[in-house]
Amino acid sequence: MKRKITIFFALLSVSFAFGQGKFGKVLNSKKLALTYKSVKANEKEDYYQQYYWLVKAEQLKTIPHLQDVKPVVLYEFVKKVNPQNATKKLDARGKELRNTAELSLDQYFKNKNFQNNEILLRNLETYVDPTQGEYFTKVDAEKIKQLVPKEFFGFASLNKKTMEEVNYYLWVDKKNDKYQIVDIVPSKEDKKFYASLKQYLPKYKFETKYMPTVKKGTKTDKTDKDFFYIMPFERNLDNIEYKTDDFKTFTLSQVKREGEAWIGVEKPKK
Repeated sequence: MKRKITIFFALLSVSFAFGQGKFGKVLNSKKLALTYKSVKANEKEDYYQQYYWLVKAEQLKTIPHLQDVKPVVLYEFVKKVNPQNATKKLDARGKELRNTAELSLDQYFKNKNFQNNEILLRNLETYVDPTQGEYFTKVDAEKIKQLVPKEFFGFASLNKKTMEEVNYYLWVDKKNDKYQIVDIVPSKEDKKFYASLKQYLPKYKFETKYMPTVKKGTKTDKTDKDFFYIMPFERNLDNIEYKTDDFKTFTLSQVKREGEAWIGVEKPKK
């Protein structure tokens, strides 16, 4: 799939939350666009922000391996990683750019000319982020990977200003009907994990440039089926595999010293 989709990411943990003021109950961009004539001048900021969130969520829905993800998950995901950029936070230049974009958007919406309109979308992005400071990370559709079918996705991003590449991860937690943007590298607060890692590979450093291999635990084992097993990008060097069921606490399960075979290190349960 060659279609490019621009979406923007930040590290957050969120559960389902509905509503964004008056317009939050409308979860379809076309339906929202058709209500334009009833929108008051002081409601435009919320209105165009909501429309932006919906358009981006609907673009994500067109990606084949995201089609089974609930639309509201994609909407909440986009909404939370693209926080509203309030006009009062903008400098003079930002306010000027937003005003200009609003004049253009008003014309398109008045004339119901909002289907597949690239100029409208450019003005919409200028409106929600006029100084390109909040939403300046680009993710192409072909760089979205389904690491565990329907449950765990990796997004390779590129900051168009700094050219920095960063990977982000979306966990769809079906068991608790929520989703989270998670970090696959254990926090330094997870002292038990790092003590175990130091015991076996004291010089090990996490590789974050490349996406890891992720697999689920054994389905028939109730004590294992909810775990995700993570193996960082494989190189012919020291490497590890570790597991988690909440992306907060991690357990080292296997290690591999350079030139040697993998060995299990997880202590058996009593």
